[in-house]
Amino acid sequence: MALLHTLDPDVIASGSVQFTVAAGGLVKNPTLSGNVRLEHVNMALDGVPNGLSDLNGTLVFTEDRLQVQNLTGKTGGGELKFGGALRFRNGFYVDLTATGDAVRVRLYGLSATANANLKLQGAASSMLLSGSILITRFGIGPDVDFAAFAGSGSTISAPPDPDAPSNKVRLDVHVTSSPQLDFQNSYAKLAGSVDLNIRGTAAAPSILGKIQITDGSATFANTKYQLQRGDIYFTNPVRVDPTIDVDAMAQVENYEITVGLHGTASNLKPTYRSEPPLSEADVFALLALGRTQEEAQIYQERQLAAGTDPTTSALLGGALNATVSSRVEKLFGVGSVKIDPAFVGTLGNSSARITVQEQISKQITAVFATNVNTSAQQLIQVQYDLTHNSSIVVTRDESGVFSIVYKLRRRYR
Repeated sequence: MALLHTLDPDVIASGSVQFTVAAGGLVKNPTLSGNVRLEHVNMALDGVPNGLSDLNGTLVFTEDRLQVQNLTGKTGGGELKFGGALRFRNGFYVDLTATGDAVRVRLYGLSATANANLKLQGAASSMLLSGSILITRFGIGPDVDFAAFAGSGSTISAPPDPDAPSNKVRLDVHVTSSPQLDFQNSYAKLAGSVDLNIRGTAAAPSILGKIQITDGSATFANTKYQLQRGDIYFTNPVRVDPTIDVDAMAQVENYEITVGLHGTASNLKPTYRSEPPLSEADVFALLALGRTQEEAQIYQERQLAAGTDPTTSALLGGALNATVSSRVEKLFGVGSVKIDPAFVGTLGNSSARITVQEQISKQITAVFATNVNTSAQQLIQVQYDLTHNSSIVVTRDESGVFSIVYKLRRRYR
């Protein structure tokens, strides 16, 4: 028999299913024998990111149950194996297992590849889905929808229908990651671990546990941020509203800027501090323009004295960095490129300047800046991070002066 569709509009199925079934026994206590053979069956459920494809196997009727003899399939590019049985005498009872190898799931722009070992047990009125999931790879796409996650924690949805089938499936799944889960895209490099427990029901799941980011860096608006601390706690058993505790540091000119995100996803508060200390307005100006308010004023006066319009320079610099720098990064593979069309140096002259920053290794960062009009005015800087809190910086500035600085960072409460 060819299975082309189902009666449920949310379920789409195709493939071939062959029935060989015989009934016997008393009317009050019937028995079934035979088998059901599936060949290249595909199934998809509306709202579920992954469907099942190429299902092949045999289901065998043995008196009061349907035994899964050999059933395999594919989902998310990985392999699935099913086992167990369905008992239908004296009520419906499920005892099924599923093992997945290298299964990839994509949701809201997030992508995770995992190995899974799950078990579904119970009657139709109350089932338990238990087991373990090991995440081996993780990725964030350019179209990730963070608002979908934030919205789930900031609003309280209506309680699920108690008679809904999904509300009768309880969850007890342990989610972990490989010893050092690495993540990398064009914006950030992160490493950490995942240890979560999924509880509640399929209609209203809850998450308890912790995600720890042990190391990482990210580039935003041509500024590189190095992670100092990153913990995400899931402690709310009623809804998914994680507590975020993240600190990242950026070196801008001679200042160390620390940006923090603290609080729950529904009430997240950013914090800013600098060393040497600056006002919050100066920190914003430093991150946005690369200069404090006082330095920006001096820079503007120098540009006017040199006959350059600072507003035009800012607009031109923004347009250049938005279009040219990304292409240069892809072409040459550098970490970041910044173009300043009217940079006023320490010698007082105004000219175009190109700054290239490259992460040579996990501990070494190199910065090269040059005046496009003359090769004599070049800045070369190499920073070697001994630890998260100490580093050595070797600099050759535009005037040809060499310096070696040892930086030690301490936090006092």
